Amino acid sequence: MLAALFSLLMHSVVSIPQLNCSDAVISAAAYFAATMLLTPLVTILGARRPGISAWHWFVVLPMVLVLQWPAISQLLGNHWRAPIELSGPSMMGIVVVLIMSAGTLMGTSSTVFALLYSSGIAILLISVTSFTWARTFVTPTAAVLILISIRVFCRNLRHQLHCILTSDTTTQRIQAVWHLFSSQHGFAWMRRVQDRINQFAPREKWSVHLTSSGFELTDGTIRSSLNDDEVKQPRDAFIWVLARFADESWLRQILQNPQKPEIPCDPSKSTN
Repeated sequence: MLAALFSLLMHSVVSIPQLNCSDAVISAAAYFAATMLLTPLVTILGARRPGISAWHWFVVLPMVLVLQWPAISQLLGNHWRAPIELSGPSMMGIVVVLIMSAGTLMGTSSTVFALLYSSGIAILLISVTSFTWARTFVTPTAAVLILISIRVFCRNLRHQLHCILTSDTTTQRIQAVWHLFSSQHGFAWMRRVQDRINQFAPREKWSVHLTSSGFELTDGTIRSSLNDDEVKQPRDAFIWVLARFADESWLRQILQNPQKPEIPCDPSKSTN
């Protein structure tokens, strides 16, 4: 995200009219910023550990190179005398990546973030071919949308952590952690984790199963809350699976400590 924001800042700088940068430079900066802004979203798709570092080198970095190659070829071919002209395949490649990555956050509490963030990227792509409009409107609008989306995401994260802190029962904490996980990792990972945990239910004869809103009774009985004994074994499986995404000691402190835990700013780090 820091690299993406730096590329957005560079595009904002070269778009300042007083600098009189060429249209080729402005279009290249806009296209590079749009491509780099995709990288935080794509990283979510490979968030499971171990292997996240390999995802950076073998998926995210090649994606940037592949998406940038048409623009680099055009700029080198015309010696930076003409702006980038995005072809249909190039545009469709970015759109597909954006839909696959941002789409996984739709339906979660990060939906507003995904919509604002995607809108900022879309406006940057429009600015690649509309330079007069880009100098006066697109650059500030795209930057503002991206910054607002990050603000929304951070506010949502603080709200989720507050829910964990104020939960009184183990069931409520599990539900709060589950909502935090879905908002950070998206619908696709939520369904995969849900299916993985529910595989244990028939063999272990649990009376509950994991749904999109948390653990619920398998027989369909509606109850306002579950007791700790009903979620004791599912909780251990829940921690074991989520340990691939977050620090296991942090999860155990949150879900196994009878006292209300202290919530760190970064749940991926241990509080010990």
